[in-house]
Amino acid sequence: MMKWIKTGRVVWANGESTTTYKTTDGKYQIESRKRNIPHANREGYWQHTSYFLISPDGVETEYYSLRDAKAAVEVSE
Repeated sequence: MMKWIKTGRVVWANGESTTTYKTTDGKYQIESRKRNIPHANREGYWQHTSYFLISPDGVETEYYSLRDAKAAVEVSE
């Protein structure tokens, strides 16, 4: 089981944020990206979070939970 460290968080004025996690060896990175999505039939936004696994070669793969993103690294190792 790999260990993950939360390495940073950026929050913008509109409420969107990005949180970064890295493995202790620095090989893999996960970015948790919370974004505002406009409502279809009314004003305002709802927030959606996606998790992007960034592999050592720079390829980003999107997951819908942090658990799934971490599990993908375990399978590939």
